[in-house]
Amino acid sequence: MSDSIVFYHGRDDVLHVIDPDSLPHFDKHPPLIDFVIAVINAGYKGVAVDEKKLANGRFILCLSVNHETPEGQIIQALAMAANAGKSLPSIQFALEQIEKIYAIHKDDDHA
Repeated sequence: MSDSIVFYHGRDDVLHVIDPDSLPHFDKHPPLIDFVIAVINAGYKGVAVDEKKLANGRFILCLSVNHETPEGQIIQALAMAANAGKSLPSIQFALEQIEKIYAIHKDDDHA
């Protein structure tokens, strides 16, 4: 148990209580964050990252996904794959999959 607890009100409107010492610490961010940044830079709104500075000077990245959006579903699937030790596809492939899902939904709306 750490000396501090983080209370984080996520964009999913859930209050998360985090023991910072229970999280893995990285000097470099995990590859999933590169996917998240690419998705955000592509203009998709279903994924967000908030950075919180801890009392010890380190930072915690808080990832929020909207599971109702294609990007949220894909980022969640990528997170599960990464946590299971599986290799991740290219960022471009992930972005293309999001775009395809939106195109299918758009075509369904006009049918």
